[in-house]
Amino acid sequence: MNSIEQAHLIIKGRVQKAGYRDHIDEMAFNLDLTGYVKNLPDGSVEVVCEGEREKIEQFIDLIWIKQYPISVEDIEVDYSDATGEFRDFEIIREEDLTEAVYERMDTAARYMREMNRNLGEKIDKVGEKVDKVAEKVDAGRKENKKGFSMLGEKIDKVAEKVDIVGDKVDKVAEKVGTVKEDTGEIRRSLHTLEDHMLKYEELRRDILEIKQALKEKGIV
Repeated sequence: MNSIEQAHLIIKGRVQKAGYRDHIDEMAFNLDLTGYVKNLPDGSVEVVCEGEREKIEQFIDLIWIKQYPISVEDIEVDYSDATGEFRDFEIIREEDLTEAVYERMDTAARYMREMNRNLGEKIDKVGEKVDKVAEKVDAGRKENKKGFSMLGEKIDKVAEKVDIVGDKVDKVAEKVGTVKEDTGEIRRSLHTLEDHMLKYEELRRDILEIKQALKEKGIV
């Protein structure tokens, strides 16, 4: 188990009337440190805290900030044995009521700025997600449009083949009508007609398959 130590901090910079002590109190609470924080007459901030050495060092890193309106310039640290005199961490406010009120107003203003900044970041992230979804929708539309175009071209080609076969069937029928007396010619014509009918049937099956695919996609 890590030993408990006490740290005495003197923090210098723009650290008063900026809501800084509330930030220190929050960090101490999160790290289970006990002690207090208070303003000093020379404009610095004093912190006395007790806890594990590792958590105290983490605490110092978290409170050494430069974010408007707070600007920490230096932190003096002295370690000693813990006394166990503190039950929790507290903010020692000014006895002057006016000073205390101004301090609380500054703290509220800082939290409002932080909330606005976080809200702005969330709105930006939502905007980015909307843009990505819009890109995917556009890409899907282009892909579908391309697929429908290719399908339409295939249907047109099949229709052309059907017309060609139909023309050939008509020509064979004409030959059958004009060469009835020539049995051999009739047989050859019938054989040719049978070949064309087989091709016609094959094309007819292709068209049925295409129609079925279109029905499955909900296009027809």
